[in-house]
Amino acid sequence: MRIGPYEYESRAEEIAAGLRRQLHHTTHVEGTAITTGALRPDLDHLDPQVPKDPYALVDAMDNDPAGDGTGRNFPDLYARLCAQEPEAHASDLWKRACQA
Repeated sequence: MRIGPYEYESRAEEIAAGLRRQLHHTTHVEGTAITTGALRPDLDHLDPQVPKDPYALVDAMDNDPAGDGTGRNFPDLYARLCAQEPEAHASDLWKRACQA
């Protein structure tokens, strides 16, 4: 799975580090590796940013494929949000979206 592109490599590295932290708290396929690399426009990419508006996040949640418990959908939307935003803010935003 490719996420991007990011305008700055430093931002890509920050997101990659956040996703690596999520590996300790989220089900994922054993051997999952998170790296950064050059843009490959010939390959599909996920939008790099998870919405920060609770109502836009609800729409993204509705369109996020459900996991099957195997971790094959890592990074799911919540893991991507936690990689993008500070943990307390991501948790609060997720809670507000769930309430919406």
